[in-house]
Amino acid sequence: MGTKATQIVGLDVKEVVNDLRRAYADEWLAAQGYLYMAQIVSGRPAAERVAAALKEIAAEEMEHQDELAERITVLGGKPPKSFEEITKAANAPFPQTPADPTDMDAMIQATIEAERGAIEVYQKLATKCHGKDLLTYELAVHILGEEVEHEDKFESMAS
Repeated sequence: MGTKATQIVGLDVKEVVNDLRRAYADEWLAAQGYLYMAQIVSGRPAAERVAAALKEIAAEEMEHQDELAERITVLGGKPPKSFEEITKAANAPFPQTPADPTDMDAMIQATIEAERGAIEVYQKLATKCHGKDLLTYELAVHILGEEVEHEDKFESMAS
């Protein structure tokens, strides 16, 4: 990031990078967790619908991860590079998958909980950056909007 751009950011850039790295790790874990659940879900005819939704949301989480990586790099940081770094950096653990692959309600609930955690992360990041780091603020608001949509999508599937 250039000198003037660094000067106008009204926050500690290292702190913002750390917040973005944690969000990046969350997105990575969510995407992997959702893909895993999509691969194992079985049972009722609704399983195909749940698997398709999980795959779609996982792809969006990977897009978020890419957007976060770009911002981290622009701010002079690097995203976590190993699974160990990712799990240490994350705000939340790997989404808990039920032992029973036919328990779609538990999968949906795990996804809802993960999305609620993401909503909190991006709301805090947007609040922190508002009026201080406009580019990170815009990114946080953009991702926040999609996380809200994800929560709504899975709440509508819950029984």
